[in-house]
Amino acid sequence: MSVEIIPCSETMAAEVRGVDLAQPIDTATAQTLLDAWHEFVLLLFRNQEMDNQQLKSSAAWIGETSQIAMPVDRRGDDDVEIQKVSNILDEAGKPIGALGDGEMWFHHDNSFTPAPDKATWLYAVELPSSGGNTMFGNCYEAYEALPADLKQEVEGRRVLQVYDFTVREKPARDELDNIPHCWQPAVVQHPVTGRKALYLDRLMTAAIDGCDKSESDDLLAQLFPYIERVDYEHEWQLGDYVIWDNRCSVHARRNFPADERRLLKRGKVEGDRLLAAKAAAG
Repeated sequence: MSVEIIPCSETMAAEVRGVDLAQPIDTATAQTLLDAWHEFVLLLFRNQEMDNQQLKSSAAWIGETSQIAMPVDRRGDDDVEIQKVSNILDEAGKPIGALGDGEMWFHHDNSFTPAPDKATWLYAVELPSSGGNTMFGNCYEAYEALPADLKQEVEGRRVLQVYDFTVREKPARDELDNIPHCWQPAVVQHPVTGRKALYLDRLMTAAIDGCDKSESDDLLAQLFPYIERVDYEHEWQLGDYVIWDNRCSVHARRNFPADERRLLKRGKVEGDRLLAAKAAAG
């Protein structure tokens, strides 16, 4: 199998040619893909044709398939390993999937769990005539872009990640008894590359430790613009399969016509507890 890796932008993302993810991946190709994924953070495979069973093993070269965290009563399907991201309604007028239409803020997937998934993939099945692009930000670059004083402020601290499976609401730091939440390092160190990445976002980060509410909100307001960067914007084509490193990237969705059908399938790869980056010597 001859594999070609073509960078898509200066700071992240590469297209992979010569790989059919519906077929078993040999050891050498798997290592090539893994090395490229760690280097480019996101890989794009075009013109893929996979059924659900093939999709469930499509990322085996990274690790074990993770289970979908969103409760069944918040989504229109009940597969434990594949989630439909869709605005399509069935004959009874009920959604066939979740996260229907509209914009979505930049976020890390499942940051509100003790061991966030290391990877997320999306596979395009049905697309509107325009819109719905997915934007990706490189969190290594976000950390590097911080001025020295903000690096010093944020390194070694934790952030409270909260998500009640809504899409556009600012997370609250109170009344969390029945809402998934977890404290995570504000700056993580990637276990393979060793690089530091900023790990917070407007959709899920409710607080930063060591601050009262006013101080926390002010510091986060200074940090969010650094994470909300578009290093790569993906314009979807049918059969596209995109997989990204969830530990060092964020993603967001642009709006698209609500009266046009869109269906992507989504899956994840199990992760481990995040490593807090060591603070730089003063």
